[in-house]
Amino acid sequence: MTDAMVQQAQVPNTGRIIDHWRGGAHHLPADAEAAKAFCALYPGFPQVYQTLQEFVGRAAQAIAEQGVNQFLLLGAGIPTQGNVHEILPEARVLYTDIDAINIALGSEILATTPGAGYAYCDATDLGTLDQEMMERVLDPTAPIGIVMTGITVSLDDDAAQKALSHIFDWASRGSYLAVDFDGEALATFPVIKERILDQSDKPLHLRGPHQIHPLLGRWRVTGDGVGPVDTWRNPGPQPDKVFMYGCVAYKP
Repeated sequence: MTDAMVQQAQVPNTGRIIDHWRGGAHHLPADAEAAKAFCALYPGFPQVYQTLQEFVGRAAQAIAEQGVNQFLLLGAGIPTQGNVHEILPEARVLYTDIDAINIALGSEILATTPGAGYAYCDATDLGTLDQEMMERVLDPTAPIGIVMTGITVSLDDDAAQKALSHIFDWASRGSYLAVDFDGEALATFPVIKERILDQSDKPLHLRGPHQIHPLLGRWRVTGDGVGPVDTWRNPGPQPDKVFMYGCVAYKP
């Protein structure tokens, strides 16, 4: 590890915390401690993120049904435990993140996986995408399935709308976007609100469906609509509390 990575290793990372919750082995002591602390506040956190991962799988399959066979994942975290390249083994998949440790771990995990790779990219600025790796894995002139999870919660409305518009401009016609937005359920747990939301260096932006549609701009939502990730293409009772909403949209 470089000195910067050693320092970064002391800071918990959401992607590695999720890996810990899901029984993976690609996390660091700081991530394990944070995972335990979150569960002490709300024991249901592992299931919340398991549900989100299952949504990503169903969304990727829905996109593949439209003839799209390549995917770009933004803010991907650790690419294990049923991620897109495992669900769609014939697809080309490029995972990206801004965290150097996640990139190193992801590159190691995918080193022997044909058609998959891991690269640096700031999800809010696709101009930062590693072009060499992108061209090695993806064909930017063909439709791409773009998966963006865990990003919009840290963006205010203006920044989220700008980021989604930038992705729309970057993507070729016929591309699809699977994206999630954190719901307002977190704010209903006072201890979580006090220790996570109110004391966060970067305030979290929690939204309902009526706040989500305007952010999508020129993206056209598919007939599945915007709904809880729990029930998106997964018939069942509506959850009492919605931690995350999700949708798939396309560029005509």
